[in-house]
Amino acid sequence: MVDRETNELLCRVGPGTPMGELLRRYWMPIAPKAEIDEIRKKQVRLLGENLLAFKDGLGRYDLLAEECSHRGASLCYGKVERDGIGWPYHGWKYDAHGNCLEQPAEPPQAASKNTIRHPAYPVQEWGAAFGYPGPSPAPLLPRYDVLVKEDCIRQIEIRPVHECNWLQPMENTVDPAHFYWLHAYTGGFQGNARNDLEDE
Repeated sequence: MVDRETNELLCRVGPGTPMGELLRRYWMPIAPKAEIDEIRKKQVRLLGENLLAFKDGLGRYDLLAEECSHRGASLCYGKVERDGIGWPYHGWKYDAHGNCLEQPAEPPQAASKNTIRHPAYPVQEWGAAFGYPGPSPAPLLPRYDVLVKEDCIRQIEIRPVHECNWLQPMENTVDPAHFYWLHAYTGGFQGNARNDLEDE
């Protein structure tokens, strides 16, 4: 058991937190490629941030902050276009790099047109879409064998979201008692785990 301060240090992953800054140095899976292909856009919560993953008309997988820089509404209601996503309320359009390409209601000489940088993150696709929420330059996405091996069948399963912090499932993987007790049957044990121990 750790004290409250250590628990907060390890479990908080929002922008500016120590663990959040560490985890942002890694590529994170954001969605199965097929899921984005089917619906063209998907709301994603990653490291305490609300993001929007989408596939633009050029075939790129993009990842932007969900909240529009103009009025704060969700870009999920926007229209996916050839070179980005346009917000229907006032027509602002953002590309994969967070550049604001169009501001139809603003005068042409508006200085803000070239200075708007909407939060955007690089995306790479290997069966699943991976986003890199950290500082530039992004490292190479590791070519894990399960992503690139060609003499196998790959299947991506969509599981329910765990309503917990990132550390709880990780801690669970190194707890042998959990596996033995909770997963007695799926672990290949026959009968009752408690009885098995008492019989030894």
